Amino acid sequence: MTTHPLVSVVLPCRNQADHIGEIVPRYAAAFDRAGMLVELVVVPNASTDATESRVQALAAADPRVRCVANPSGGWGRSVRIGLEAARGQVLVYTNSARTDPETLPEFLRRHLEQPQSMVKAARRQRNALLREVGSTLYNLEARVLFGVRCKDVNGTPKVFSRLLYDQISLTQDGDLVDLELIAQATRLRASIVDIPTFGFKRHGGKSSTTLRSAWRMYAGAVRLKLQRPGAAVVAVDGSCP
Repeated sequence: MTTHPLVSVVLPCRNQADHIGEIVPRYAAAFDRAGMLVELVVVPNASTDATESRVQALAAADPRVRCVANPSGGWGRSVRIGLEAARGQVLVYTNSARTDPETLPEFLRRHLEQPQSMVKAARRQRNALLREVGSTLYNLEARVLFGVRCKDVNGTPKVFSRLLYDQISLTQDGDLVDLELIAQATRLRASIVDIPTFGFKRHGGKSSTTLRSAWRMYAGAVRLKLQRPGAAVVAVDGSCP
């Protein structure tokens, strides 16, 4: 009998009807092999194809799969909707189109070794110079503005405890949700563990990242800092530092 806590994996997905029916069962199978209890909270993100109906069919066939739609759209809103619906003691969210399901149990094992930590991916070998430069600048901005020391703020999967999540207030609807989460975890003095990941090919679909969206993130990070200039610091175990 497994002694692992229930793990909730939030999987936002947008216009992934061509492969979502194949990829969600792969997540479930990976946790089965690892002997871990899992629920898959799949969040169709304002999809204009058959993604939502296919996720609903998956949920009808497997009680571990839940469909929680986000008709308004937005990566951050999808993450927040999924996390709010999650029932697990350990929470995960990841880019369903860019994550190898076989790697997730290892992220969970690393977190369970350090339950007060946040374990996350740090992407390597992107094979795109502009993206590499843009990411470096964004992570430098995160360090200057919020004292964030981890690599690749936007890297997923991210794994953290329910205890940590309950001390965090996420508000962002777009791409800034990752920085908002990491910045608050940093203020709570949670240990952030980077796991290098290398060049996984997309299951399908196209990236929505553009120069315009990158600029919005740079400017948004400054606005986020202005919105949260001096929140009190409390340790992740609930004590005052």
